[in-house]
Amino acid sequence: MRNLTKIFFSLNFLYILIIAAEIVAIIFLCLYIPAFMSVAAVFLIVWLITLTAVFSVAKRGSSTEVNFALVLMITALPVIGAIIYALFSRRRRECGTLTVKNCEPKTPMENAALYYCGTSGAGYDRAQYFNGGEQYFTTLFREIEKAEKSVYLEYFIISRGEIFCRLLSALKTAKKNGAEIKIIADGVGCAFKANRRDFKKLKDIGAQIKIFNRLVPFLSSRLNLRDHRKIAVIDGRTAFTGGINIADEYANIDSPYGYWKDTGVAVYGNVAKVFEGMFLSLWEGSCKIEVPEGGAHRCLPFYDSPWARAGFCESAYLHAISSAKQRIHVFTPYFCTSEKLACALEFAARRGVDVRIIVPHIPDKKYAFELTKTYALPLMASGVKFYEYTPGFMHAKSMVCDYSVFIGSYNFDFRSMRLNYECGIMFEGEICEQVERDFWECLRLSAPMSYKVSPPRALMRFFLKLFAPLM
Repeated sequence: MRNLTKIFFSLNFLYILIIAAEIVAIIFLCLYIPAFMSVAAVFLIVWLITLTAVFSVAKRGSSTEVNFALVLMITALPVIGAIIYALFSRRRRECGTLTVKNCEPKTPMENAALYYCGTSGAGYDRAQYFNGGEQYFTTLFREIEKAEKSVYLEYFIISRGEIFCRLLSALKTAKKNGAEIKIIADGVGCAFKANRRDFKKLKDIGAQIKIFNRLVPFLSSRLNLRDHRKIAVIDGRTAFTGGINIADEYANIDSPYGYWKDTGVAVYGNVAKVFEGMFLSLWEGSCKIEVPEGGAHRCLPFYDSPWARAGFCESAYLHAISSAKQRIHVFTPYFCTSEKLACALEFAARRGVDVRIIVPHIPDKKYAFELTKTYALPLMASGVKFYEYTPGFMHAKSMVCDYSVFIGSYNFDFRSMRLNYECGIMFEGEICEQVERDFWECLRLSAPMSYKVSPPRALMRFFLKLFAPLM
């Protein structure tokens, strides 16, 4: 049953439905339209609709890759492609806008974050890096149980199981302490993983819940925008982020794809207020906060919100990659990136920078794994080293560039950089070295990605790459 639902709500199944709809439309045109309209007139109307949609794509000002994929879809699926584009490109009201009122940027990167995100650098007292879900959940639930004022949780996936039961227990304790509990869960991420009864259990202990863009049985532009963030903020003093969701596989209780490798980080201090603001900006639509000065260390929290504020992470990655002189080490479950990021990685490798990227060996989505190899092979020829994490699925999301590290919810793909609500944090110093040690430990368990590819698979990858920016 689980595999059946995954098939029905996969992108491949959607494409099959679109093709079937086009075939039905063509049959209808051939059999019925000539009875009251000439074939030439029909083709003229189809051509005008397609041309109008293409002009609209050209005017929207997105990246070349995304525009090319959209034009290809519109021309390959006459009329139907234009309708799909109109549905999924319709702008909705801006949501998730955060403004930190008293921030004073101290570096060029902080100044850029202020322009793109409305945030800047913030102080923290200490940080804890997690190289797996087991320790992450132990610390998270312990902090929740100590909450006295508020517990704000925002996760792409909340799934029933042992971790969910432990979360319920921790939240009950927090509620007894008098803490306010608010939870945001993504409608697509939680589909078929948690039902009304599961969310009722959360409501019964006093939690307020919002489902972001709930899954609906018809095409809607909302479904193309997903809340992919992983945020937990306790009492405005402790914040958690990274790649870990609320589900058993993240603690390797359930292992459908071998060992599930993931990472996360907890920060203690004033920076937690920024993550609290990110949460509230999505809960309320927008948010303005003040973050006190102070803290033993400084870091840079950031986020992307489609339509409102987007594009920071891709630009920050591009700057960090282009500035790197020694090392660029990346954990990512998917590698399907823009031409400018790919060129930056290639040029870094040509400059003599040690560029290594670890991806899964056992994928959760086969088409995504094929796309990863499609984008990786040209870079491998340029000196970028790709490795497959042989114990199982690599879900960690971080990048070390010399002595800085980015940790967050971002995948190295078009969707995370352009379409999802995402968040992250940039550190220097001890946390960077901890991530670097973890990277080399994972590299020890990984194997170099192979070059070999059969002609049929090469053809499949070619077509997947054409539509990759829309996936």
